[in-house]
Amino acid sequence: MASSSATRWRLSCDACGAGAVVGPAPAGFGVWCERCQSAATLAGAPGPGARCPRCGAPLPAGPRFVELWGMLQHLDAVLGAWAGEPAALAAILPERPKLVSDLSPPAAAPEDPPGRAAALAALARGEWRAVLAAPADADARAHAARAIAAERTGDTAAAIAGWGAVLGVGEDPRARLARGALLARAGRHDEALADLARAGDSREARWDRAAALVMRAVAGGPGLPAADVLARARAEAGKASAYWSDPTVGRLLWTLLVEHSLTPEGARGGAGAATPETLRAAERELEHVTFWDRALVLLGWTRLGEPDEAARVAAPLARELAEALLAEPAVTGAPLAVVAGALADARAATERGAPAEARKALTGALAREDLRRFRIPCAACGRGTVGVEAVEEPAGAR
Repeated sequence: MASSSATRWRLSCDACGAGAVVGPAPAGFGVWCERCQSAATLAGAPGPGARCPRCGAPLPAGPRFVELWGMLQHLDAVLGAWAGEPAALAAILPERPKLVSDLSPPAAAPEDPPGRAAALAALARGEWRAVLAAPADADARAHAARAIAAERTGDTAAAIAGWGAVLGVGEDPRARLARGALLARAGRHDEALADLARAGDSREARWDRAAALVMRAVAGGPGLPAADVLARARAEAGKASAYWSDPTVGRLLWTLLVEHSLTPEGARGGAGAATPETLRAAERELEHVTFWDRALVLLGWTRLGEPDEAARVAAPLARELAEALLAEPAVTGAPLAVVAGALADARAATERGAPAEARKALTGALAREDLRRFRIPCAACGRGTVGVEAVEEPAGAR
């Protein structure tokens, strides 16, 4: 008997109502084959090697077709960057924070005088100008409020001074963290590290110390930072997360080297530019080889105008993405035969080293409204589309 703690998905065609329930069922575990679109009930949840009893296609424990649109976008973006057009890839990559701060509003207290209470309330509402216009107040929370409002309005100097005023009242790890991050962004790395050393042991403080070390090293010259600097930064940051939007030392290092090489000083081999050898070494400092890490590298090479390096990264990545799409059960079914043909053409063009041609082959697939809505054509009626109509989470799930 399948566990009752698993999620259940209700699938249905928007024209004929054909569909199924995927997940725990009274007599076992309900499944739905995305190739032949037939429902069945198994004794338990399907494992990695489970196959459809009707057509032999891989049988997932949850709907996979909802990922097709995102996978197509990824492939299109990689092909675009390979062809020298990085906009689509840049649009899907996350903006990972270089430094983090705690800018939550200070809590008000019942005994606060009216002016202070009003300023803290204005901060909580996001009324930055009202906070900055409030009368002077020697309270540490009032100084913090002004510092936060100044940072929110882009006045770095005033924000640094505001956090300094907080520290003038008494030691405060949050103020050290916030001022240290601001100083690091301003390129005042030694001062930043001095603040961050006293910012406590929170995840944010550890990351900011790591980031400031890398930022100082990269600002010191176009070469790769010394191994001991990177080791110290990694020790500060802790275990590197593979999650797509999380910062890591390797991701930050690559980003900084590319950014410095794109500045006026670094453009076209200037003093601030990292050499291709340095950048290839920085690639090897990435902690993970996820799509997002490889896409980050590809975007950098494309923006730097290095087509051979971009092709080196893009070609195998595009091939893997195309092959993964072609292996999706829904794509192997008759309703999406046209998409499968387009993907086969794109893969063939990829093998020929023709990314623009491969990208053109995907135009029709990317224009499909059903895939855009995370649905696929219904094999039962041929008129509607099948999609997830409801998701039932197990009791107690969040």
